[in-house]
Amino acid sequence: MKYLLIPVAILLFGLNFFNYNINEEDSAYLIRENYDPALIRLNSLDKLEAYADSLTLEKNILPGSLEYAIIAEDIVGRRFYHKYATQDINENFIASAAQKITGLYISSKITADDILTKSYGYCGQQNTVLMELLLRKKHNYRVVYFPHHFAIESFINGHWYYFDANIEHDILTYQRADELLLNNQDSFALSYHKTVNEMTQVIGKSVDYRLGKINETQGANAQLFQTVTKLLSRGAFLFPLCWFLYLFVGANNKKVKDLSNQKKWLSQLNQATMWSNLKHLKIT
Repeated sequence: MKYLLIPVAILLFGLNFFNYNINEEDSAYLIRENYDPALIRLNSLDKLEAYADSLTLEKNILPGSLEYAIIAEDIVGRRFYHKYATQDINENFIASAAQKITGLYISSKITADDILTKSYGYCGQQNTVLMELLLRKKHNYRVVYFPHHFAIESFINGHWYYFDANIEHDILTYQRADELLLNNQDSFALSYHKTVNEMTQVIGKSVDYRLGKINETQGANAQLFQTVTKLLSRGAFLFPLCWFLYLFVGANNKKVKDLSNQKKWLSQLNQATMWSNLKHLKIT
């Protein structure tokens, strides 16, 4: 029975190399998206920042400026196409299996560096990358929560400016800081090239938005869960392996102990036989 633990350990170890996803839908990006496959090389926040810095440096744009933030939004928007990104089995098979079983979004990619390992992301993931990039440039941010969408605002030059790297739009620079934009459904929908009804279907009523806290960490509990389950996924094979070694060593120790007891019993038997023979000789 204990030898079954060996293939279990091998299976758990092998899952760390099984590049497959059990939660994502198999869908391609839409033609109307501004996705640029060449930008897939920007697979970390450091590389994304370096690319944004190089483009803005050519145009003499300062990192802390509104122009920098607008270019950063465009880069992130072209870096991804819209699709929900989750952990692959080889990244965290415990979180992947937990989401598949429970239906909860606990395998979602949360941090910018994790999201950037994929060529796609949904609204919250793309805008998370943007806000982490802007935060590196000392731009405070807050999330704009729509009923079915996630955008951000960044505080620049004393004003909050609206950004959305996920859905293509033509919001003018002055409109980004206009508080009336979010409260005017017609103007807001028009800036996204949609009717009010179409926009409502995509994000819900734009006037029903809620602002998050300044520089609020996104998914702190989920990040903790994924950190723990990732470590457990990496080392899960050790549990059956150690159990096997415990049983194997324990069985060997028992054999050694039984053999020692047997030798001790034979020694005592030999001594008893010897004394019996000596007594018999004395009597005779």
